[in-house]
Amino acid sequence: MNKVTPAALLTLALALPASAALPAFDSAADAAYNNGWQSGDNGGSGFGPWTLTNVSSTGDRNGHIIQTSSGNGASPSGHIDTASRAFGLYANQSSGPNGLDIGFATAARNFTGGEIAIGQSLLISMDNGFIGSWQLGPGSVGFSINRLSFFFAAGDTNYRVGYGDPNNTSGILDTGVPFTDDGLDLVFTRTGTDAYRLDITPVGGSTTTINGSLPQTGGSLDSILLYNRTAGPGASNDVFFNRLAIVPEPATLSALAGLALIALRRRA
Repeated sequence: MNKVTPAALLTLALALPASAALPAFDSAADAAYNNGWQSGDNGGSGFGPWTLTNVSSTGDRNGHIIQTSSGNGASPSGHIDTASRAFGLYANQSSGPNGLDIGFATAARNFTGGEIAIGQSLLISMDNGFIGSWQLGPGSVGFSINRLSFFFAAGDTNYRVGYGDPNNTSGILDTGVPFTDDGLDLVFTRTGTDAYRLDITPVGGSTTTINGSLPQTGGSLDSILLYNRTAGPGASNDVFFNRLAIVPEPATLSALAGLALIALRRRA
């Protein structure tokens, strides 16, 4: 009768489903962004290349930048930089003779290997500035992973969780975490087929944990979309992101290590 070795047990336990996202990491400090941030750039590892889009063809309406995030909000503010750099998006709107010229900047990226599996976590840092209200409704900034979004909209007091649509500014849940221009560290963990945990930690603050249910529609958790929906003109309204990663949940790793230790003791 064949015996299962501790090494084989740990390897089996650590193996993710065939459709699971691969471990990944990227930051704005990667050499891929030394000349700025463009579609097709693919720094770090484990992610597909970036796809950057702008609604307006006018460059000062919307766009993408690599620079420090300390200049938004009430500058100077806290930041989420790596080597003084973060991924930035700006967007505003202007009224002219031909009507409104709307700015809406997005940055999308696929996860390689498949969607976030149960027990995996998506980590991302976000630093927003001020968000204004405009003729086509309130501006908003945040990110979406198809079935879920995290954002701040003009007129709100707190950050919100939405069902994934970046055009929606009411959301489905008030996080209770108030506005900050110093930045946030976020950890999204898939805890079940339709369940998640979201840990929100403002820079220099304490963590708020939300356990919730994923919306039934919106697509697979296999990509991320960063966005700035007409937050407003000037550096104070820019939004930044950084330190994007996909990892196994730490608690899961601890449990699996425990299984291996039990197996070792049984063999002793």
